[in-house]
This record gives sequence, C-alpha cells and structure tokens, in this order.
Amino acid sequence: MQGDGHDDEDDLARTLVLMRHAEAARDEHGAKGDLARPLTPAGRRDAHVRGTQLRDIGFVPDLVLVSPAVRSAETYDALGPLSAGPAPLRRTEAGLYENGPDGILEVLRLAPEKARNIIVVGHNPDLYQLVLDLAGKSVDDPDKAVLARGFPTLATVFFGVRGPWHKLKRKRVSLTRVLCD
Repeated sequence: MQGDGHDDEDDLARTLVLMRHAEAARDEHGAKGDLARPLTPAGRRDAHVRGTQLRDIGFVPDLVLVSPAVRSAETYDALGPLSAGPAPLRRTEAGLYENGPDGILEVLRLAPEKARNIIVVGHNPDLYQLVLDLAGKSVDDPDKAVLARGFPTLATVFFGVRGPWHKLKRKRVSLTRVLCD
C-alpha cells in the first residue's frame, strides 16, 4: 500500500542464485591463462544436467551475471535455455573474478531493481565465502549442511531476498535451496 510508510518494493519476492562454474581444464599457462580455461567435456555434460534441474525447479532468471572467465560463460551456455520465453539480460562482470566476496556483493547491489531473479556464475573461494556470509547459521540446517563441506564445481545455492538489491545483506536473505553433488 502506498502512503502508509511501508515500501511495497521491499516486499516483492526476489531470488538470488549463486553458482560455481563447471569443471574446467587445467591451467597450462600460469595465471595469465586462467581466464581462458574452457570447460572439460564432463563439465559441459554436468552443466547441462544442472540446467535441467533449474528448469525442473522453474527458476527463470531476469538477469545473468557472469565472470569474464571463459569457463563461467561456457557454464551458463551449457545450462541451456532456462525458459521458453525471451532470453534474460546477460552481463559479463569483471567484479566477479578475483574481487573477493565484497566485490561480488557490490556487483549485486548495482543490479537493476526491476530484476526479480538473478543468477551469478562465478568462482571459489570468493563465491563460497559470500554464500557462507549470506547463509549465516542456515548452514546448520540438516538439508543445507552440505555447504559446510565446501563448494564444489556447479554448486548452486538459492536465496530468497527481501528488499531492493542495493540493500542486499545477510538480514535480508534466506537460504532456500542447495544443489550440490
């Protein structure tokens, strides 16, 4: 309701999905070649399976944020289309690569408010640390305790988000689902 001091925008349901990229080839060229590492054939197959799981769940992103690493872009591509509708807005974000969990959070806080569902495809250890920071004590839940063991390739975590993206923080999210093989 407008005019009662309550911001309707805060109550609109949002979903944030944080996903680690699929299995990538070894880096044969040192740190400079890390951004160019492609997925392995197994990584492509596994990402396709994860895409099927996302479709089965009914997750349809409005915004896709992908790190500049080849393996992240290939992971998202290998998921396949997540809906029969128009493709979501997709942005490559330098702040998702070796920029720490706070850097990822800053990228998310700049997301357009019209985006209801966002998926981020990124890297460890930063993505895992952000998941743990946002999840807080939720990782103690038996259904989500798998997170305490790490964040392997294609680990995918869903958060329900209350309020606008620019106010994203632990108190405004709830861990709702973990896909971790």
